[in-house]
Amino acid sequence: MRKLNLFVTLSASISMKNKVKILFVVSEFYQAGTQRFTFELDRALDKSKFEVEILCVLPLNNSDRFIDYYFEKHKELGTKIHFLQDVNQLTEPTLRQKINKRIANIPYEDERTKIKRFFDNFDCISIMGEYNFKEIYKYISSENKHKLLIHIQNSKYQVKNTYEAFPKNEEFQFVSGFHEDQISFELSEFSNFKHTYYNLNLRFENEFVKTSYQSSVKPKIGIFTRLTPAKPLDPFIYSFHALKEQIPDAEFHIFGSGDPIKEGVYRYVQQLKLEQAIHFRGHQENILKTAIEEELDLVWLHGYHGLPGGWVGFDVSTAKLPQLFWNFGNNTGKFYSFFPMFNSVSELVKKSISLLSNPTEAKMLADEQFNYTNENYNISKNIHVMEQLYLQLANRLNSGK
Repeated sequence: MRKLNLFVTLSASISMKNKVKILFVVSEFYQAGTQRFTFELDRALDKSKFEVEILCVLPLNNSDRFIDYYFEKHKELGTKIHFLQDVNQLTEPTLRQKINKRIANIPYEDERTKIKRFFDNFDCISIMGEYNFKEIYKYISSENKHKLLIHIQNSKYQVKNTYEAFPKNEEFQFVSGFHEDQISFELSEFSNFKHTYYNLNLRFENEFVKTSYQSSVKPKIGIFTRLTPAKPLDPFIYSFHALKEQIPDAEFHIFGSGDPIKEGVYRYVQQLKLEQAIHFRGHQENILKTAIEEELDLVWLHGYHGLPGGWVGFDVSTAKLPQLFWNFGNNTGKFYSFFPMFNSVSELVKKSISLLSNPTEAKMLADEQFNYTNENYNISKNIHVMEQLYLQLANRLNSGK
């Protein structure tokens, strides 16, 4: 009740004629985790209280591998989008300024004035992904530093030097899905920081849901990912090779954008002579639709710190498809029995065979994963956390605190 009263008070203290202006800083609009996180926030925030704009670091159509999927999605929401190349224009001195400089030695205006003043227009600057920090921090004036929220989207386990660009002695406010027992290690380099727990939240569509669980002599295992070195597939390919020795007709379908040959994935398939059993299916516009219509029996995914390593795991949970995970994080912290994590090929294979041969066990695991995701990752239940944080920040700035 105390939290609710605080939220109501803060909401009332900010005039609805002057909505809290939030700037999301993104790198691009690919169909990837950070971009999905940003989109879910954009469409869930109460637009009677918040006005969202986006600053994109890279221009559109900058990749021949990935499309700018979320650009149109944000436009459909009415979100104004800026590009760094347009905002970050040099300020050229006027003729009068040149004369004043020559006669009275009056210095020119900062050539980066345009972009620095651009950030003045916002109450909160949410940097979506700590890797975007280095792209804009040099343009943030001292008066605007307190507006910053850094949304952590990677872990030190994924990118060793992910915080390299941060001055460690300055105070920063981070937002992440790390629990308190994890964030102290994740941000151990920083001497002064604040942290708000807010994990990956999504809208529950409830359109595609698995309703039939049965064993099959030709089971289909799927994985949804992107073909990139940041998301290794070799543990899954080796695991499938071992599983196939016990279920010869099993299939492994790899869904995701990227060229398996260029990314070095296909060589594992060739070395293990799995060309006829492993299928690269490419980018999927609707993951849940694909998963249900393909009648997948089991999904393998990346895991970190005992939880699904991205949106896909929680999306798949909403479809009630049983999932198993290869743990790419450490083995400390809180682990959940209903998100089984493995670092052993033999153990992953053993559990997979158990689920594939026992429909009741598969359904039970899928139900547990659905219930946990609904309780903890349903954005309609949790968006108030970010709304309160934005309101607190805007209220502090507007009151001069």
